[in-house]
Amino acid sequence: MALGQGGNTPGNSPGGILISPQGLIQQALAAPINPAPPSRQLREKALTALPETLRQPAEIRLLSLRSLDSQLATLAAAGTPIPAELRYLAGLTRIDAIVLSPDNTDLILAGPAEPFAAVRGNRMVGLHSGRPVLCLEDLLAAFRDTDILDAAGCSIDPDSERLAAAHNWLTRNSAPATVAVAKARLEQMVRLQGRWNVTTFGVPEDSRMCLAMVEADYLMKRIAIGADTTGIRGLKSSLALARPGDNMMRRWWFAPAPGTLTVSADRSSWTLLGPRLQLFAQEEVMDDNGNLLDISTKHGSADEFAALFNRHLPELTQKIPAFADLQNILDVLAAVAVCRELQAAGTLQFQPQMLDDPAVLPGRSWPVPRETLPLLTSRSASAGLILGAFSGGVTFRSRQLVRMASLPDSPTTPNSANSTPNRSLTVSRQTLGNMPDGKVWKDLTTPPVQGDSD
Repeated sequence: MALGQGGNTPGNSPGGILISPQGLIQQALAAPINPAPPSRQLREKALTALPETLRQPAEIRLLSLRSLDSQLATLAAAGTPIPAELRYLAGLTRIDAIVLSPDNTDLILAGPAEPFAAVRGNRMVGLHSGRPVLCLEDLLAAFRDTDILDAAGCSIDPDSERLAAAHNWLTRNSAPATVAVAKARLEQMVRLQGRWNVTTFGVPEDSRMCLAMVEADYLMKRIAIGADTTGIRGLKSSLALARPGDNMMRRWWFAPAPGTLTVSADRSSWTLLGPRLQLFAQEEVMDDNGNLLDISTKHGSADEFAALFNRHLPELTQKIPAFADLQNILDVLAAVAVCRELQAAGTLQFQPQMLDDPAVLPGRSWPVPRETLPLLTSRSASAGLILGAFSGGVTFRSRQLVRMASLPDSPTTPNSANSTPNRSLTVSRQTLGNMPDGKVWKDLTTPPVQGDSD
């Protein structure tokens, strides 16, 4: 039984990029996440298709991994398609807490949830916030791949041989020139570089998770070079921040923000905090063969862009769904890494069957792009033309994130309104209780302990 059967099946591309049959990113569509409220017709159709228990938003919804696994096994045995409420994890829009059940036989995921429907690009989003909901496909990828928890991500980079050829050509044609001549040189640089390579690692190369990582990385770089404007006041592109004489070989990559994950003293309750993501910056130089090498620099415009991007990340995730989707992926990877640690320690007495078994419950194959047009741009300045080429990607080390989790209120824990856009949540094992047998989700009615709010 393929995961994509039944219900609202996603399209071949995510909502933010268009991919050619040859695997080339053709176009970016960094549109606002929720430019208009869902139509009444869409809302009514979506609500009718969902179970009554999922038709209202929930501040805290609990999802049982043990019951989810059991329900998937029952559906597979009967040859029944997986319903949307399971394929989209009961409408969870993020994971705020990961808690070991009191009887040690279950791992519970807790977070806000909404009724959901497919919108532009067939992205599944909550009907109230417009934020992407979590996907079972990502959970399956995280459980089934042996390397994904050690390091998973992507990178978009120029081909080293073509980059060297383009750089050598520019060196021979760098005499002072008019703006028109300088722009013609840039066009030739683009032609010489050809398409850039999209490399993925750790994550299954045909998975939805892999595609979502590439989408987020690509749209981030378009913002960096100024190809897409976000409408966010104060957020400038890296090219706009650049000054004549700056090194314009830059690398940016997404990684977990420090202090994202905290853990109770007995390591039975884990809390995800803040923006989850942080954009890191590195300036580079190129050797004679076109290889990009990291260099140590003083604070420059590459760092300035990363700082601005991180400062505005809460607004970016509201406007551009790819970034919210990347947050969700980090949440899922963290949850599975916690599960694996508790299993290895003998604390969690639960071994998933369906979540682990691709032979019985195969995931869907997604068309992950392998090339893109050069991420290269320029702007006029008093000293001539400033040229920027920006590489980098996504790197999530989930096992490391779990091993480095701090106790709540440690110096690394985000605690300000600016650094913690999402309300933090602490759910004790006693408050949680055991999930009723066979019940995949339930809404928490007992008030939990709340942390800082936005």
